[in-house]
Amino acid sequence: MSTPLNPVEAWLEGANQERIPIQGSCSIGRSSSNQVVLASDKISRRHALIQVQHDDEYWLVDFGSRNGTYLNGQRIGHPTRLRPGDRLATGPFEFVFRLSQAVGAAGSQTRMVDATVADIRTIKCWLLVTEIISSEELLKNVKKEELPAVTGRWVAECKQIIEEHGGRINQFTGDGFFACWRDQEGAGSRLAKALQNLTRLQEQNQPGFRFAAHYGAVAFGGFSIGEEQRISGSEVHFTFRMAKLAETLGQIRLLSEPARERLSGVIEAREVGRHTLAGFDAAAPMYAF
Repeated sequence: MSTPLNPVEAWLEGANQERIPIQGSCSIGRSSSNQVVLASDKISRRHALIQVQHDDEYWLVDFGSRNGTYLNGQRIGHPTRLRPGDRLATGPFEFVFRLSQAVGAAGSQTRMVDATVADIRTIKCWLLVTEIISSEELLKNVKKEELPAVTGRWVAECKQIIEEHGGRINQFTGDGFFACWRDQEGAGSRLAKALQNLTRLQEQNQPGFRFAAHYGAVAFGGFSIGEEQRISGSEVHFTFRMAKLAETLGQIRLLSEPARERLSGVIEAREVGRHTLAGFDAAAPMYAF
């Protein structure tokens, strides 16, 4: 894995102006296994995460902690992008998120130039995009004040499922995430088990969510994004488009044809037509299961 070109670009500033560097993605919690350890019984063992993704993007994710994570006075219920000057509060701790002024357009351009001579490879990957369907539906069964804890626990459970079966969440979005598995020995069977566990999680409907899985070649590497290497290419866009198509079709699980072919002995799927995705010329068969 390549080394981040700017290892300290952001930090949390405490009440006494002490700095806690954010070096890559960092977990926050009471347990000593976290990168940022906050010793208080108001803090959960695995409380929250700051994940670095894209160029100079930092996202705050709460794991359904009992006392919550607050951003500018509002308890977050979904992964939320941080902006310089944002105020984070959890339990008795308050911080201001800071981003180095040296980082920005110039820093991003430098990294992009360096990336052209770095190790960029084309490799086959399993790709997964997951999205919450509607918080409005969830509110029919959950009180509004309980919603952040419910969605936070969902993020934590999904993350555990992905990582237990060999994948990694490479990117959080406002209502879900993008995860991947390198196509190494046994990756297909691990992905299938992850999909089965996500299906069981769907049955709880707290919250309702959909996912789309695809298999294809992606550009991998160039420079690190926190602990994650950059993953890009048309197959990534294809997977995100599949998730949007699932919403249009009223389906909660979709497989592309390459994914279905490789999972045919494990997951039984039915074709739901051929569809042209935005940005792609040819219609592709899609499969629900």
